[in-house]
Amino acid sequence: MYDFGAVIGNKSIIKSLKQAVEHKRVNHAYIFDGLKGSGRKTLAYAFAKTLNCKAGTGSPCGSCISCKTFDSGNNPDVIFVKRSEGEREIKIDAVRNVINKNIAVKPYSNRYKVFIIEDADRMNTAAQNAFLKTLEEPPYFAVFLLITENCSKLLPTVLSRCQHFRTENLPAEEIKKYLVSRLSVSDAAAYTAAVYSGGSIGRAAELALSEEFGALCASVAENTIKLLETDLIGLYKLTAQMEQYKDNIESYLDIMYLLYRDCLVYMQTGSTAALVRQDITDIISRICTLTGTRRLIRGCSLIEDALENLRRYGDFQLVIENLFFKLKEK
Repeated sequence: MYDFGAVIGNKSIIKSLKQAVEHKRVNHAYIFDGLKGSGRKTLAYAFAKTLNCKAGTGSPCGSCISCKTFDSGNNPDVIFVKRSEGEREIKIDAVRNVINKNIAVKPYSNRYKVFIIEDADRMNTAAQNAFLKTLEEPPYFAVFLLITENCSKLLPTVLSRCQHFRTENLPAEEIKKYLVSRLSVSDAAAYTAAVYSGGSIGRAAELALSEEFGALCASVAENTIKLLETDLIGLYKLTAQMEQYKDNIESYLDIMYLLYRDCLVYMQTGSTAALVRQDITDIISRICTLTGTRRLIRGCSLIEDALENLRRYGDFQLVIENLFFKLKEK
């Protein structure tokens, strides 16, 4: 269940949280900010569990009544604030009905009453202002744990009253080791997922076990070869077929960019040691033969521009056609 030992990396955050409990210097509010899958939720939950653990150390014992009821989701002194089903934001009613309703009641059997606000950056302005009234003068027993992906969306007045922890993006090699040892993923698949995850171990695990992600990687490699080898008619057909990737086109182009990056590394070094896609060295070698250093450098730039244009203008067909025709140019 939830424990600091389940967190990969983030050692300085864990140390600070443990010391806060050990020295009884617990603040009223904490923000756990970072990428989805980076450990922010696990850190918040482990800290919440530790706060009321009867052992009173810097880590939850897992065997006391408080720890057991936390793990089962039945601890009366741990209260969760979440978005309502189907809602995109946390509204003022959630703050009034969950926080304001419970804040005046002392803990049933523990030192602290802990409020965990998931997706706290999704609180709308009204909800944040309602929460701020409690945050300004909280009772001595209340601790608020805010889990966010983008804490800049919180009001400055909320931010200023919280201790802020930002989870770190883990190195690809560290994520790879975890995937190989814990999930029995192959070295090649683990490293590919680790790089594409952007440092999020949760995202990496999701990608490593995803058949859809594996199929997308295979499609990008296959289509890149087709793009470079086909004639003009084939190029028009290929751009038309890209409609099937419209919903995840950013992922497609991210994978394509790293494929071009791999080709450039291989072209310059002749070594496969630093490649992300070490499982398709034959395809990488073929792309290098069809392009060359200048075209690969230009290709990386063109893919970056296409991603930016998609985000800015959103004209899918025009952006993809423009990209593919420019990549085809010698």
